[in-house]
Amino acid sequence: MRRKDKEVTSREWMEEVLREGLYAEVAFCGPDGPYVVPVNYGFDKGRFIFHGAPEGLKFSLVRADQRVCFNVVAGAELIRDDQDPSEYSMKYRSVTGRGLARFIEDLGEKKAALQAIMKHYGGPLEPMPDELLRRTAVVVVETSELTGKVSSYPKP
Repeated sequence: MRRKDKEVTSREWMEEVLREGLYAEVAFCGPDGPYVVPVNYGFDKGRFIFHGAPEGLKFSLVRADQRVCFNVVAGAELIRDDQDPSEYSMKYRSVTGRGLARFIEDLGEKKAALQAIMKHYGGPLEPMPDELLRRTAVVVVETSELTGKVSSYPKP
């Protein structure tokens, strides 16, 4: 990271940001270049989890290339200065992660992964019938790298 003054290396801090984030942006490697899409997510035991309908571009891209990158931002606020445009800034805490994505096929593991997403949003964990599990694609990213960044918040 170029701005070492903004870098955060605390794993605990990064996991807190991941718990607080509302959504993530996930980047996929595609034949026509990168593709980025917002997703609902969960983060559990060092694994970034997202889901969706089995059809569609994002899952086609995962099948072709397992490398993904994701970014989560928490506490974003615009800092204004109506007299000086050079003083406009953004207050935020963010985490960027990289890793290899894989589809979860086992229904028990899929259920646990979807429950991690529901826990993230404070939703109900049941019912989760097998039919729902079978028709939902669930991807887990084993994170190989996490990077934290902070601007205008206290650095841990």
